[in-house]
Amino acid sequence: MATTNKDGIDPTSLARTLSHMNKDHATDLLHMLIHFSPLALLQLPLDLEKPIRELVRDLRGEDVDIRLVDMSLSELKVRTRAKGAVKDANGEFRTIAYTIPIYPPMKSWGERRERLVAMTKEAREGLGLPVEELPEEGKGKKEEKDGKGEKGGALVDTYLAPRLFWDGAVAISVAFFFGCYAAVRGGYVEQGLWAWQFTQKWWPLGGAGGFKWLVNAMFWPVLAIHITEMVMFDRSRLAKNEKIPMGGLTWLKWMVSVFFEGYMAFRRYDDKVEELERKQH
Repeated sequence: MATTNKDGIDPTSLARTLSHMNKDHATDLLHMLIHFSPLALLQLPLDLEKPIRELVRDLRGEDVDIRLVDMSLSELKVRTRAKGAVKDANGEFRTIAYTIPIYPPMKSWGERRERLVAMTKEAREGLGLPVEELPEEGKGKKEEKDGKGEKGGALVDTYLAPRLFWDGAVAISVAFFFGCYAAVRGGYVEQGLWAWQFTQKWWPLGGAGGFKWLVNAMFWPVLAIHITEMVMFDRSRLAKNEKIPMGGLTWLKWMVSVFFEGYMAFRRYDDKVEELERKQH
């Protein structure tokens, strides 16, 4: 007699869900894996010389033999064919296991369909893929979100250089900070050197020693913030913009600008979208 697992999931119901996802939604599983665990791209048997957006757009679950092997209230467990894998003595390819978190965890097994639809929608939006063919549950929020973004269909198709004063000032300030970190790590702020003497005299918080401590303490938080801004900008703006493909020169320029300017680049992009929308009307 079948027994429920630790989450109280009926094995028969679980088996039906796994079978359904593997039969009808293998590509959705692959999109979720890449979106929620992007480092998996490095281990999948894919042609990474293609631009990422083009690669993801053409991918199918069958390309990597992805299978949903287990599911709980808090995670999906999938397996895919490994990159460069060859068949073993049994004629099977070596596989790699991945875990896709469900956050927040489901309260009951009855939520699984709604949650899988929501995760599929989030993955497709994050990867810049169309979501209109999703079931009805996924449509309302998409329309609401689109209304807050590039409503009216206006798309920026080029890179916009920093505006002279504020954008440039922020970029120079961030670049200066990373220059200071490079100087500290490179041993250019040591006793007897010009930079040490300058900061010892003019830095108000502990002289040269305080300057070095502060730069080292700030580096990782500052780096994390700016990388997060790049990810947010790509997912909220460029991933929906077919005119700026991921990995292209224009995309790279925007990414560099966001890294050094942060909010100023967001505002410059959004201002241009608003300008284009006004012209459309």
